[in-house]
Amino acid sequence: MRQVSMLDRRSQGLLTLHGCVVIAALNALFVLQAVVGVELTHRYDYDLINFPLYLMGISASGIIFFHFYPLLSPGMFRRHSARIFQVTNLQTAILLLMLFGIIFATKDKGISRIFVGTYLILSYLMLFSINSTLPRGISRLMFKGGNMRRCLAIGKKAAYDNMSEWIDSRKSLGMELIGLVDTEFDANAEVGSDYIGNVAKLEELVSKHYVNQLILLETRQSKRWVQQIMSVAEEQGCQVMIYNPWAEFFEQPLTSLKDGPHTFFVPREEPLENPFNRLIKRVVDLLIATPVILFLLPPLILWVKAKQASQSPGSVFFKQKRRGYNKSIFTIYKFRSMHVNNDDEARQASKNDSRVFEFGQFLRRTSLDELPQFWNVFKGDMSVVGPRPHLPEHDKLFGETVRIYPQRHFVKPGITGLAQCNGFRGEITEPAMIRSRVQYDLEYITEWSLWLDLEIMARTGMILVRPQASAY
Repeated sequence: MRQVSMLDRRSQGLLTLHGCVVIAALNALFVLQAVVGVELTHRYDYDLINFPLYLMGISASGIIFFHFYPLLSPGMFRRHSARIFQVTNLQTAILLLMLFGIIFATKDKGISRIFVGTYLILSYLMLFSINSTLPRGISRLMFKGGNMRRCLAIGKKAAYDNMSEWIDSRKSLGMELIGLVDTEFDANAEVGSDYIGNVAKLEELVSKHYVNQLILLETRQSKRWVQQIMSVAEEQGCQVMIYNPWAEFFEQPLTSLKDGPHTFFVPREEPLENPFNRLIKRVVDLLIATPVILFLLPPLILWVKAKQASQSPGSVFFKQKRRGYNKSIFTIYKFRSMHVNNDDEARQASKNDSRVFEFGQFLRRTSLDELPQFWNVFKGDMSVVGPRPHLPEHDKLFGETVRIYPQRHFVKPGITGLAQCNGFRGEITEPAMIRSRVQYDLEYITEWSLWLDLEIMARTGMILVRPQASAY
C-alpha cells in the first residue's frame, strides 16, 4: 500500500479546496447570467430555466473535474500554462457534454441555446482565470505563520545541492528551507546562507532557527547516529523526512510500498496491476473494437481488396509475429501495404520505400493499415492504447540500446500510444528515438488512467486528420 506523505496530503487538500471553489463559482455564474438576462436584458424568463436540474448538472461536472486536478499539481503552483490550458479544456468539454446531455435527455426547449453557449464561453474564461490564480492564492492563505514547515537539511553539501531545488519548488506547500547542517566537522567552514552549523550543535540550531522539520539526507549506516538525530527531533518537536539515497542508482523514481511491518521500494507504480483498472480498460477496448469489427472493417476490407488487386495482387492482410504482454508472441494483423514475395519484411519501412505500392502509401500515411488490429484488441492480444509492439528481433536490438526497454511488456501493446501522440511514429533511425519512445511508454505504464487513455485516443484522432511527417 502506497504511503501518503505530508506533502501529498497538503497538495490534495489544496486541490480539494480549489475544486470546491470551482463548483461554487460555476453555479454562481449560471445564476448570475440568468438574473442579468431576465432583469437587465429581458431576453429570458425565470420559468423557462430549470434551475435545480442545471445546477445539479453543473455540480456533477465539478465533481468529475476532481479526477483532472492532479494534472495541475505541482505545475499549478508555478502557473504552468500548458497544464492550465489542458485542465481548462477538459473542464469545459465535460461541462458542455453535461449541459447538452441534460437538454437532449429532457428535450428541454425552454432554455435558450444562446444562453447555454454564452455560459460555456464565460465558464471557460472564468475557469482559466481560476486555474491560473486560485491555487497560488489558496497556498499563500493556508501556509503562512504557524502552518509553515521550517526545514533543516542534515547531510553532506553534495546531497544538499541535489535537494535544494526540489525543496525550493515546494515553497507553495509551506516548506521553507533554512539551510544545511553538515555531518562532518570542519573548523574552517564559514557559516553562510546555506551552511549554518555542524550536527554536533543540532539541538541548539533547531531552537535558534525555530525549526520544525528535519530532512535527513543520509544515515551514515549507523543506527546509533540516526537515533541521536531522532532523539533531538522528538525532544524539539520536529517532524522528520528521510531522504532515499538509493534513487540515485536507478534510472526511474522509486515508490515506497508498505506491506505489513515491512517497507519496500519499487521502481515504478503500475496502476494496471489493479484488477479493477484492468477490467475497466478491457471493457473500453471491447466497446471500441466491437463496432469497428462489425461495421467498419467489412466494407473497408472490400475496398482495400479492390485497390490491392489493381496495384499489387495478393492477400488483403499482412500477418507478422510481434511480442506483447509479458513477452508473449502473438500474430498481428494489418492491411497489406507492400508487394508480396518481399524477402525483407523485417526491415522497417523508410521514406519512398520501393516495397510499398501506391495505395499502400495511402494506407500507411492515414494509418488505415492498422485498423485490422482491432481484431487483436477483440481477441485480447492488444489494447487500443499502449506501447506499440515490435518484432522479436527488433525487441532484442532495441533492448541492447536501451537497457530498460523490456519493461514495456508490463502492459498489453496498443494500436496507438503516448509516444506516437508525441511525434514518435514510424521508422527508428537513431538510438535517441528509441530512448524517447521507451521513456514515453514507461511514463504511460506508470501514469495510466482511463482519462489518459481517452486523451491519447482524442490526440490520435487529430493526428490522423493531419498525419505526421514520419508517417510513411
